[in-house]
Amino acid sequence: MKNFWKRYSRKKRWWTIVLDFLFMAFVIAMLFPGTRKPVSAFLIRQTLFSPSETDKVVFLSENDWQLSLKRTGEPKELSLENFKGKPLFVNFWATWCPPCVAEMPSIQRLYDEYKDEVAFILISNEDAGVISKFIEKNEYTMPVYSLLSNVPAVFETSTIPSTYLVAPSGRLLISKTGAAKWDAPKIKKMLDQLLQ
Repeated sequence: MKNFWKRYSRKKRWWTIVLDFLFMAFVIAMLFPGTRKPVSAFLIRQTLFSPSETDKVVFLSENDWQLSLKRTGEPKELSLENFKGKPLFVNFWATWCPPCVAEMPSIQRLYDEYKDEVAFILISNEDAGVISKFIEKNEYTMPVYSLLSNVPAVFETSTIPSTYLVAPSGRLLISKTGAAKWDAPKIKKMLDQLLQ
């Protein structure tokens, strides 16, 4: 072992040795289910960027506004129509999804800044107990909803996370699949313009 270390350390610089050890720690962490999701989420979080506005001009139809929801922990049924007149931030996610977990802190920070002016609608089809436990553990305060109807075509996707930013007029401004940095200056500027 001593000879191996001498040959190994002679060929490498100190920082490449550190990187080799970090890589090995990463590989070992990914082997264990308990550390796989947090490590994946951490790595994804380091590479997030702000999404861009969609090129297509799409407006929500009357049927799209009928998307039926129920807020976790509350008996009252709602639809997107209840949020008409406000910008909508609609996010489809799950607690078991590392990219979803990775973008949650940026969504929480955006929510903290715009919660009174923007309707945040985070939708998960998981059991309410699982969602509540995840939200409490991470000290999130964003509202989470369950679906009570089929997803309209405008929001249909097979990928999570999927996030949509809708103007008060009903125009779909952002349609993003995959994780993103939602508290970026570009997103805040867009929301500020919508709120003027």
